[in-house]
Amino acid sequence: MKDISIPVVARVEGHGGVYVSLDENNNVKQVEFRIFEGSRFFEAFLIGKRIEYVPSISSRICGICGPVHAVSSVKAIEDALGIELPENVKFLRKMVVVLNTIESNLLHIVALSLPDYYNVNSLIELPSNIKSKALKVLRLREYIGKLLDILCANRIHVRNIVPGGFTKLPLKDKVNAILREVQEYTKTLYDFTDEVLEKMLIDYERQSHYVALYNGREYALEDGDLKVDSVLQIPVHAYRKYFTETTINYSTAKKSLIYGVENYMVGALARLNTNTRFIRDHVKDLIRKYNIKIPSTNPFLIPVAQLLESISLIDDVLEQMPAAKYHPTRTDYSIKRGIGVGIVEAPRGILYHCYVVGSNGRLQAVDVVTPTAQNVADIEDSIIRIVSANKNLDEKHVKRLIENIVRTYDPCISCSVHIVYKK
Repeated sequence: MKDISIPVVARVEGHGGVYVSLDENNNVKQVEFRIFEGSRFFEAFLIGKRIEYVPSISSRICGICGPVHAVSSVKAIEDALGIELPENVKFLRKMVVVLNTIESNLLHIVALSLPDYYNVNSLIELPSNIKSKALKVLRLREYIGKLLDILCANRIHVRNIVPGGFTKLPLKDKVNAILREVQEYTKTLYDFTDEVLEKMLIDYERQSHYVALYNGREYALEDGDLKVDSVLQIPVHAYRKYFTETTINYSTAKKSLIYGVENYMVGALARLNTNTRFIRDHVKDLIRKYNIKIPSTNPFLIPVAQLLESISLIDDVLEQMPAAKYHPTRTDYSIKRGIGVGIVEAPRGILYHCYVVGSNGRLQAVDVVTPTAQNVADIEDSIIRIVSANKNLDEKHVKRLIENIVRTYDPCISCSVHIVYKK
Protein backbone atom coordinates (compact mmCIF):
# COMPACT_ATOMS: atom_id res chain seq x y z
CA MET A 1 0.00 0.00 0.00
CA LYS A 2 1.41 3.39 -0.98
CA ASP A 3 1.10 6.64 0.96
CA ILE A 4 -2.53 7.52 1.64
CA SER A 5 -3.92 10.87 0.54
CA ILE A 6 -7.47 12.04 1.18
CA PRO A 7 -7.67 15.52 -0.39
CA VAL A 8 -10.98 16.44 1.25
CA VAL A 9 -12.82 14.70 4.09
CA ALA A 10 -16.55 14.77 3.38
CA ARG A 11 -19.39 15.45 5.85
CA VAL A 12 -17.46 17.75 8.17
CA GLU A 13 -17.74 21.50 8.74
CA GLY A 14 -15.10 23.20 6.62
CA HIS A 15 -12.38 21.91 4.33
CA GLY A 16 -9.61 19.60 5.40
CA GLY A 17 -7.82 16.49 4.29
CA VAL A 18 -5.52 13.72 5.53
CA TYR A 19 -2.10 12.54 4.41
CA VAL A 20 -0.49 9.36 5.80
CA SER A 21 3.13 8.54 5.00
CA LEU A 22 4.01 4.82 5.09
CA ASP A 23 7.26 2.88 4.91
CA GLU A 24 7.87 -0.19 2.76
CA ASN A 25 6.20 -2.41 5.40
CA ASN A 26 3.08 -0.22 5.59
CA ASN A 27 4.08 1.12 8.99
CA VAL A 28 2.98 4.69 9.63
CA LYS A 29 5.79 7.23 9.47
CA GLN A 30 3.72 10.40 9.74
CA VAL A 31 0.09 11.56 9.77
CA GLU A 32 -1.03 15.03 8.78
CA PHE A 33 -4.56 16.28 9.39
CA ARG A 34 -4.36 19.03 6.82
CA ILE A 35 -6.54 22.09 7.30
CA PHE A 36 -6.09 24.39 4.35
CA GLU A 37 -8.78 27.04 4.74
CA GLY A 38 -7.52 30.61 4.59
CA SER A 39 -6.70 32.20 7.91
CA ARG A 40 -9.46 33.93 9.81
CA PHE A 41 -7.85 36.48 12.06
CA PHE A 42 -10.51 36.51 14.73
CA GLU A 43 -8.02 37.24 17.48
CA ALA A 44 -6.63 40.22 15.56
CA PHE A 45 -9.93 41.74 14.48
CA LEU A 46 -11.26 41.77 18.07
CA ILE A 47 -8.44 44.04 19.25
CA GLY A 48 -9.67 47.61 19.66
CA LYS A 49 -13.36 46.64 19.69
CA ARG A 50 -15.62 48.00 22.43
CA ILE A 51 -16.56 45.30 24.94
CA GLU A 52 -20.32 45.63 24.40
CA TYR A 53 -19.88 44.53 20.77
CA VAL A 54 -17.31 41.77 21.34
CA PRO A 55 -19.64 38.83 22.20
CA SER A 56 -21.71 39.42 19.05
CA ILE A 57 -18.59 39.70 16.90
CA SER A 58 -17.16 36.54 18.52
CA SER A 59 -20.30 34.62 17.61
CA ARG A 60 -19.32 35.09 13.94
CA ILE A 61 -16.35 32.78 14.48
CA CYS A 62 -18.66 29.80 13.95
CA GLY A 63 -21.96 29.30 12.13
CA ILE A 64 -22.86 26.37 14.38
CA CYS A 65 -21.46 27.34 17.77
CA GLY A 66 -22.11 31.09 17.70
CA PRO A 67 -24.03 31.11 21.02
CA VAL A 68 -21.24 29.39 22.99
CA HIS A 69 -18.61 31.67 21.48
CA ALA A 70 -20.70 34.62 22.66
CA VAL A 71 -21.02 33.14 26.16
CA SER A 72 -17.31 32.31 26.44
CA SER A 73 -16.48 35.80 25.18
CA VAL A 74 -18.78 37.61 27.59
CA LYS A 75 -17.53 35.50 30.50
CA ALA A 76 -13.97 36.67 29.76
CA ILE A 77 -15.11 40.30 29.75
CA GLU A 78 -17.11 39.91 32.95
CA ASP A 79 -14.20 38.16 34.62
CA ALA A 80 -11.88 41.02 33.64
CA LEU A 81 -14.26 43.65 35.03
CA GLY A 82 -15.45 41.70 38.09
CA ILE A 83 -19.11 41.84 37.01
CA GLU A 84 -21.54 39.95 39.25
CA LEU A 85 -24.56 38.59 37.37
CA PRO A 86 -28.15 38.21 38.55
CA GLU A 87 -29.02 34.55 39.23
CA ASN A 88 -31.58 34.39 36.43
CA VAL A 89 -29.00 35.66 33.94
CA LYS A 90 -26.53 32.97 35.06
CA PHE A 91 -29.19 30.32 34.58
CA LEU A 92 -30.28 31.52 31.16
CA ARG A 93 -26.67 31.78 29.98
CA LYS A 94 -26.23 28.16 31.05
CA MET A 95 -29.36 27.22 29.12
CA VAL A 96 -27.93 28.89 26.01
CA VAL A 97 -24.87 26.63 26.24
CA VAL A 98 -27.02 23.56 26.92
CA LEU A 99 -29.33 24.27 23.97
CA ASN A 100 -26.45 24.96 21.60
CA THR A 101 -24.86 21.66 22.64
CA ILE A 102 -28.04 19.70 22.00
CA GLU A 103 -28.68 21.39 18.67
CA SER A 104 -25.15 20.75 17.37
CA ASN A 105 -25.02 17.19 18.72
CA LEU A 106 -28.22 16.17 16.98
CA LEU A 107 -27.04 17.56 13.65
CA HIS A 108 -23.75 15.69 13.85
CA ILE A 109 -25.27 12.39 14.97
CA VAL A 110 -28.01 12.29 12.34
CA ALA A 111 -26.57 13.96 9.26
CA LEU A 112 -22.79 13.63 9.52
CA SER A 113 -21.77 10.59 11.57
CA LEU A 114 -24.66 8.10 11.53
CA PRO A 115 -24.25 7.15 7.83
CA ASP A 116 -20.79 5.73 8.66
CA TYR A 117 -22.24 3.26 11.13
CA TYR A 118 -24.54 1.95 8.37
CA ASN A 119 -21.78 2.04 5.72
CA VAL A 120 -23.63 4.51 3.50
CA ASN A 121 -22.63 7.93 2.22
CA SER A 122 -25.46 10.17 3.39
CA LEU A 123 -28.58 10.53 5.48
CA ILE A 124 -30.83 9.86 2.50
CA GLU A 125 -29.19 6.44 1.96
CA LEU A 126 -30.01 5.20 5.47
CA PRO A 127 -32.54 2.34 5.80
CA SER A 128 -36.04 3.79 5.52
CA ASN A 129 -37.06 3.06 9.13
CA ILE A 130 -33.88 4.72 10.44
CA LYS A 131 -34.20 7.65 8.08
CA SER A 132 -37.77 8.41 9.13
CA LYS A 133 -36.77 8.52 12.81
CA ALA A 134 -33.67 10.56 11.97
CA LEU A 135 -35.74 13.20 10.19
CA LYS A 136 -37.99 13.48 13.23
CA VAL A 137 -34.91 14.05 15.39
CA LEU A 138 -33.95 16.90 13.07
CA ARG A 139 -37.43 18.31 13.65
CA LEU A 140 -36.75 18.22 17.40
CA ARG A 141 -33.48 20.03 16.69
CA GLU A 142 -35.41 22.84 14.99
CA TYR A 143 -37.46 23.47 18.13
CA ILE A 144 -34.26 23.54 20.19
CA GLY A 145 -33.01 26.10 17.68
CA LYS A 146 -36.13 28.21 18.15
CA LEU A 147 -35.39 28.43 21.87
CA LEU A 148 -31.89 29.64 21.02
CA ASP A 149 -33.32 32.16 18.58
CA ILE A 150 -35.49 33.87 21.17
CA LEU A 151 -32.83 33.79 23.90
CA CYS A 152 -30.01 35.06 21.65
CA ALA A 153 -32.03 37.19 19.19
CA ASN A 154 -30.44 35.00 16.51
CA ARG A 155 -28.98 31.56 17.08
CA ILE A 156 -26.28 31.96 14.42
CA HIS A 157 -25.23 35.61 14.74
CA VAL A 158 -25.93 36.31 18.40
CA ARG A 159 -27.08 39.87 19.14
CA ASN A 160 -28.57 39.60 22.61
CA ILE A 161 -25.66 38.59 24.87
CA VAL A 162 -23.77 41.57 26.33
CA PRO A 163 -21.60 42.25 29.39
CA GLY A 164 -23.82 42.17 32.46
CA GLY A 165 -26.58 40.06 30.93
CA PHE A 166 -28.89 40.28 27.92
CA THR A 167 -30.14 43.28 25.94
CA LYS A 168 -33.62 41.82 26.28
CA LEU A 169 -35.31 38.58 27.22
CA PRO A 170 -38.40 36.91 25.74
CA LEU A 171 -41.80 36.56 27.33
CA LYS A 172 -42.09 33.46 29.51
CA ASP A 173 -45.24 32.29 27.71
CA LYS A 174 -43.42 32.32 24.39
CA VAL A 175 -40.59 30.18 25.77
CA ASN A 176 -42.99 27.70 27.38
CA ALA A 177 -44.96 27.32 24.15
CA ILE A 178 -41.79 26.14 22.39
CA LEU A 179 -40.91 23.91 25.34
CA ARG A 180 -44.22 22.10 24.84
CA GLU A 181 -43.18 21.33 21.25
CA VAL A 182 -39.81 20.07 22.49
CA GLN A 183 -41.63 17.85 24.98
CA GLU A 184 -43.79 16.42 22.21
CA TYR A 185 -40.81 15.47 20.07
CA THR A 186 -38.65 14.11 22.90
CA LYS A 187 -40.11 10.60 22.57
CA THR A 188 -38.80 10.67 19.01
CA LEU A 189 -35.26 10.89 20.36
CA TYR A 190 -35.86 7.94 22.69
CA ASP A 191 -37.21 5.84 19.79
CA PHE A 192 -34.28 6.84 17.62
CA THR A 193 -31.81 5.90 20.36
CA ASP A 194 -33.40 2.46 20.83
CA GLU A 195 -33.10 1.90 17.09
CA VAL A 196 -29.51 2.99 16.48
CA LEU A 197 -27.51 2.79 19.72
CA GLU A 198 -26.38 -0.82 19.45
CA LYS A 199 -25.29 -0.24 15.84
CA MET A 200 -23.12 2.68 16.96
CA LEU A 201 -21.09 0.66 19.47
CA ILE A 202 -17.73 -0.18 17.88
CA ASP A 203 -14.95 -1.68 19.99
CA TYR A 204 -11.67 0.12 19.56
CA GLU A 205 -8.96 0.21 22.20
CA ARG A 206 -6.88 3.37 22.45
CA GLN A 207 -5.30 5.32 25.29
CA SER A 208 -5.32 9.10 25.41
CA HIS A 209 -5.94 11.96 27.81
CA TYR A 210 -9.34 13.63 28.04
CA VAL A 211 -10.23 17.08 29.37
CA ALA A 212 -13.60 18.56 30.36
CA LEU A 213 -15.17 21.05 32.76
CA TYR A 214 -16.11 19.81 36.21
CA ASN A 215 -17.79 21.59 39.13
CA GLY A 216 -19.02 18.72 41.33
CA ARG A 217 -22.65 19.90 41.19
CA GLU A 218 -23.99 19.13 37.73
CA TYR A 219 -23.15 18.02 34.22
CA ALA A 220 -20.80 20.94 33.71
CA LEU A 221 -20.99 22.91 30.47
CA GLU A 222 -20.67 26.54 31.50
CA ASP A 223 -19.01 26.65 34.90
CA GLY A 224 -16.21 24.79 36.66
CA ASP A 225 -12.54 23.89 36.62
CA LEU A 226 -10.77 21.86 33.97
CA LYS A 227 -10.35 18.20 34.85
CA VAL A 228 -7.80 15.95 33.15
CA ASP A 229 -8.51 12.20 33.05
CA SER A 230 -11.03 12.70 35.89
CA VAL A 231 -8.06 13.22 38.24
CA LEU A 232 -6.09 16.45 37.81
CA GLN A 233 -8.16 19.57 38.48
CA ILE A 234 -6.93 22.82 36.89
CA PRO A 235 -8.42 26.29 37.58
CA VAL A 236 -9.53 27.97 34.34
CA HIS A 237 -7.06 30.81 34.87
CA ALA A 238 -4.21 28.29 34.79
CA TYR A 239 -5.20 26.97 31.34
CA ARG A 240 -2.10 28.31 29.57
CA LYS A 241 0.23 26.71 32.15
CA TYR A 242 -0.88 23.24 31.09
CA PHE A 243 -2.03 23.54 27.47
CA THR A 244 0.15 24.83 24.65
CA GLU A 245 -0.42 25.57 20.97
CA THR A 246 2.15 24.97 18.26
CA THR A 247 2.11 25.94 14.59
CA ILE A 248 2.40 23.20 11.98
CA ASN A 249 3.69 23.69 8.46
CA TYR A 250 0.98 21.61 6.76
CA SER A 251 -2.05 23.34 8.27
CA THR A 252 -3.55 26.77 8.89
CA ALA A 253 -4.71 25.52 12.29
CA LYS A 254 -2.57 25.21 15.37
CA LYS A 255 -2.06 21.96 17.27
CA SER A 256 -2.70 21.89 21.04
CA LEU A 257 -0.83 19.63 23.45
CA ILE A 258 -1.07 19.01 27.18
CA TYR A 259 2.16 19.48 29.11
CA GLY A 260 3.57 20.59 25.75
CA VAL A 261 4.04 17.02 24.51
CA GLU A 262 0.90 14.86 24.64
CA ASN A 263 -2.35 14.78 22.67
CA TYR A 264 -5.69 14.94 24.42
CA MET A 265 -9.39 14.67 23.64
CA VAL A 266 -12.11 17.25 24.30
CA GLY A 267 -15.81 17.03 23.52
CA ALA A 268 -18.84 14.93 24.38
CA LEU A 269 -16.98 11.75 25.32
CA ALA A 270 -14.56 13.68 27.55
CA ARG A 271 -17.56 15.35 29.22
CA LEU A 272 -19.36 12.04 29.74
CA ASN A 273 -16.19 10.46 31.16
CA THR A 274 -15.78 13.33 33.61
CA ASN A 275 -19.41 13.91 34.62
CA THR A 276 -21.09 10.50 34.34
CA ARG A 277 -22.57 10.69 37.81
CA PHE A 278 -24.53 13.83 36.89
CA ILE A 279 -26.44 12.45 33.90
CA ARG A 280 -30.03 11.30 34.21
CA ASP A 281 -30.73 7.87 35.70
CA HIS A 282 -32.38 6.53 32.56
CA VAL A 283 -29.26 7.45 30.58
CA LYS A 284 -27.16 5.56 33.13
CA ASP A 285 -29.54 2.64 32.53
CA LEU A 286 -28.72 2.78 28.81
CA ILE A 287 -24.98 2.71 29.58
CA ARG A 288 -25.49 -0.40 31.70
CA LYS A 289 -27.92 -2.05 29.27
CA TYR A 290 -25.57 -1.74 26.32
CA ASN A 291 -22.41 -2.28 28.38
CA ILE A 292 -20.89 0.99 27.19
CA LYS A 293 -17.37 1.39 28.51
CA ILE A 294 -17.06 4.68 30.37
CA PRO A 295 -14.52 6.22 30.79
CA SER A 296 -13.11 5.66 27.33
CA THR A 297 -11.06 7.45 24.69
CA ASN A 298 -12.49 5.36 21.84
CA PRO A 299 -13.39 8.02 19.23
CA PHE A 300 -16.15 5.83 17.79
CA LEU A 301 -17.97 6.46 21.07
CA ILE A 302 -18.00 10.25 20.61
CA PRO A 303 -21.32 10.26 18.67
CA VAL A 304 -22.70 7.81 21.26
CA ALA A 305 -21.71 10.24 24.02
CA GLN A 306 -23.33 13.09 22.06
CA LEU A 307 -26.55 11.10 21.90
CA LEU A 308 -26.55 10.14 25.57
CA GLU A 309 -25.73 13.63 26.84
CA SER A 310 -28.38 15.15 24.56
CA ILE A 311 -31.08 12.94 26.08
CA SER A 312 -29.99 13.93 29.58
CA LEU A 313 -29.68 17.64 28.74
CA ILE A 314 -33.12 17.80 27.09
CA ASP A 315 -34.58 16.45 30.31
CA ASP A 316 -32.76 19.21 32.21
CA VAL A 317 -34.20 21.83 29.85
CA LEU A 318 -37.75 20.52 30.17
CA GLU A 319 -37.51 20.32 33.94
CA GLN A 320 -35.75 23.62 34.67
CA MET A 321 -36.71 26.15 32.01
CA PRO A 322 -40.45 26.44 32.73
CA ALA A 323 -39.60 28.03 36.10
CA ALA A 324 -36.99 30.44 34.66
CA LYS A 325 -37.22 34.15 35.47
CA TYR A 326 -36.75 36.67 32.67
CA HIS A 327 -36.17 39.76 34.83
CA PRO A 328 -33.86 41.49 35.43
CA THR A 329 -32.14 41.33 32.07
CA ARG A 330 -28.74 42.70 33.12
CA THR A 331 -26.69 44.39 35.82
CA ASP A 332 -24.71 47.63 35.77
CA TYR A 333 -20.93 47.65 35.74
CA SER A 334 -17.96 50.02 35.61
CA ILE A 335 -15.19 50.05 33.04
CA LYS A 336 -11.68 49.36 34.28
CA ARG A 337 -8.54 47.68 33.07
CA GLY A 338 -8.43 43.91 33.65
CA ILE A 339 -7.57 40.47 32.35
CA GLY A 340 -10.30 37.85 32.14
CA VAL A 341 -10.78 34.23 31.08
CA GLY A 342 -13.99 32.63 29.84
CA ILE A 343 -14.07 28.86 29.37
CA VAL A 344 -17.19 26.93 28.40
CA GLU A 345 -17.91 23.56 26.83
CA ALA A 346 -18.69 24.20 23.19
CA PRO A 347 -20.44 21.22 21.56
CA ARG A 348 -17.04 19.97 20.38
CA GLY A 349 -15.26 20.61 23.67
CA ILE A 350 -13.33 23.18 25.70
CA LEU A 351 -13.53 26.73 24.30
CA TYR A 352 -11.13 29.30 25.72
CA HIS A 353 -11.36 33.09 25.41
CA CYS A 354 -8.87 35.32 27.25
CA TYR A 355 -8.96 39.12 26.96
CA VAL A 356 -7.10 42.16 28.22
CA VAL A 357 -9.65 44.95 28.63
CA GLY A 358 -8.31 48.52 28.58
CA SER A 359 -9.47 51.38 30.78
CA ASN A 360 -11.25 52.77 27.70
CA GLY A 361 -13.49 49.69 27.46
CA ARG A 362 -11.74 48.27 24.39
CA LEU A 363 -9.86 44.99 24.01
CA GLN A 364 -6.09 45.31 24.03
CA ALA A 365 -5.15 41.63 23.66
CA VAL A 366 -7.06 38.48 22.67
CA ASP A 367 -6.29 34.76 22.95
CA VAL A 368 -8.78 32.18 21.67
CA VAL A 369 -8.39 28.38 21.55
CA THR A 370 -11.14 26.35 19.90
CA PRO A 371 -12.05 22.69 20.51
CA THR A 372 -11.05 21.39 17.08
CA ALA A 373 -7.58 22.93 17.40
CA GLN A 374 -7.27 20.99 20.67
CA ASN A 375 -8.44 17.76 19.02
CA VAL A 376 -6.07 17.93 16.01
CA ALA A 377 -3.25 15.99 17.69
CA ASP A 378 -5.72 13.43 19.06
CA ILE A 379 -7.28 12.96 15.61
CA GLU A 380 -3.83 12.29 14.17
CA ASP A 381 -3.08 9.79 16.95
CA SER A 382 -6.34 7.96 16.22
CA ILE A 383 -5.48 7.81 12.52
CA ILE A 384 -2.05 6.34 13.30
CA ARG A 385 -3.65 3.63 15.40
CA ILE A 386 -6.45 2.78 12.97
CA VAL A 387 -4.06 2.54 10.01
CA SER A 388 -1.55 0.48 11.99
CA ALA A 389 -4.28 -1.96 13.04
CA ASN A 390 -5.59 -2.35 9.48
CA LYS A 391 -2.47 -2.06 7.32
CA ASN A 392 -3.22 -5.36 5.57
CA LEU A 393 -6.53 -4.08 4.19
CA ASP A 394 -6.75 -2.54 0.74
CA GLU A 395 -6.31 1.22 0.40
CA LYS A 396 -10.02 1.91 -0.23
CA HIS A 397 -11.05 0.34 3.08
CA VAL A 398 -8.29 2.09 5.01
CA LYS A 399 -9.32 5.45 3.55
CA ARG A 400 -12.89 4.80 4.61
CA LEU A 401 -11.77 4.02 8.16
CA ILE A 402 -9.69 7.21 8.29
CA GLU A 403 -12.60 9.37 7.14
CA ASN A 404 -14.93 7.65 9.59
CA ILE A 405 -12.64 8.29 12.55
CA VAL A 406 -12.11 11.94 11.60
CA ARG A 407 -15.87 12.47 11.40
CA THR A 408 -16.45 10.97 14.85
CA TYR A 409 -14.68 14.00 16.35
CA ASP A 410 -17.21 16.32 14.67
CA PRO A 411 -14.42 18.72 13.64
CA CYS A 412 -15.33 22.36 13.10
CA ILE A 413 -12.50 23.21 10.74
CA SER A 414 -13.38 26.86 10.11
CA CYS A 415 -13.21 27.52 13.88
CA SER A 416 -9.78 25.96 14.15
CA VAL A 417 -8.09 28.31 11.68
CA HIS A 418 -6.40 31.35 13.14
CA ILE A 419 -2.80 31.34 12.01
CA VAL A 420 -0.70 31.11 8.85
CA TYR A 421 2.63 29.36 9.26
CA LYS A 422 5.53 30.84 7.34
CA LYS A 423 9.12 29.56 7.30
